[in-house]
Amino acid sequence: MNLRNVAALSFCAVGLGVASLAVAQQADQKNPQAQPGQSQAGQRASWQNTDQALATCVAIGNQEEVAIAKFAAEKAKHKDVKEFAAMMVKDHQAFNQKLKKYAPEATQDGYLTDKDSSGSDGNRRASSPNAIQQTAATAEKAGGQAIDFIQLHREVAEECIKAAKSAMSKKDGAQFDECFIGYQIAMHASMKNKLVVFERHVSDDLKQVLAAGVETTELHLKKAEQIMKKLDDADSSDGKKPRSDDSK
Repeated sequence: MNLRNVAALSFCAVGLGVASLAVAQQADQKNPQAQPGQSQAGQRASWQNTDQALATCVAIGNQEEVAIAKFAAEKAKHKDVKEFAAMMVKDHQAFNQKLKKYAPEATQDGYLTDKDSSGSDGNRRASSPNAIQQTAATAEKAGGQAIDFIQLHREVAEECIKAAKSAMSKKDGAQFDECFIGYQIAMHASMKNKLVVFERHVSDDLKQVLAAGVETTELHLKKAEQIMKKLDDADSSDGKKPRSDDSK
């Protein structure tokens, strides 16, 4: 396996993890448990706000997975890799259906791909009836300008899709398969950590959805690791050099 290429793609997983945790930190400031004097109605509103923000982050991750898996399904060579890519599309779309009531906009088809990431879509989103309440997902930066962490998370995901497609499009056959599966291992390890952290900050209702997501993510990660081993074994049986030597 070409570790250099997989490591380069893994930076996207790290970037999304940082953006997600930033949203969690901002959303947690609205956690009703931190406001003992808040009314019951106010507590419910805060939970809804936090659930919306964090569910949106998870939905964005699912959208990224679907976009990359669709791309991989068309170019993958190995039967198991093609089947894995198809499973990623199906399962991550299903996960977004479970998140739809918390993040109705981010779970729509084309949320990441049918827009201009430069920000031309920003006014449309802000005026949308399904737009996220920004108080749970923004922070003040120097100069008094607000940082929209949801938009930040969205832009990172879009950039990662571009980077992943660019890197994988330069490869064919077994190298493409290994690159895609390596990316999936990194992404699912990151997604699992994200979901575990988010479970601590959401309502009991959403917590059940995220807990089920953790289980599915673990299954995906295990499957990806099994496929990677099969691909590596195939390389060895063909008498090829280990992929780690490719960068030398």
